[in-house]
Amino acid sequence: MNKIIKTLLRRLTGIVLLLLGFAGLVLPGLQGILMIVGGSLILFPEETVLGKKIRQWLKEKKDQVGKKLEHRKRNQSMEKLEHRKQNQSPDEN
Repeated sequence: MNKIIKTLLRRLTGIVLLLLGFAGLVLPGLQGILMIVGGSLILFPEETVLGKKIRQWLKEKKDQVGKKLEHRKRNQSMEKLEHRKQNQSPDEN
């Protein structure tokens, strides 16, 4: 009985997140993609084929975002360094 309730609550939570996610694609203020991914992760455990695909996709996206953030940090550091060099007075050189 306990397992049935747990499964039912898990499915209900996943479905609600999916529905809110689809609504969030249209309505402002809701993070649609985030809720769709969350609902999918809840509905499809790691053991299922779809669950594995979703987790693999998230891992690839995480790596891509990490690379972009690292590149952006590097560019900002270089820009700050160049800005400091340009703003130095002749007495400091």
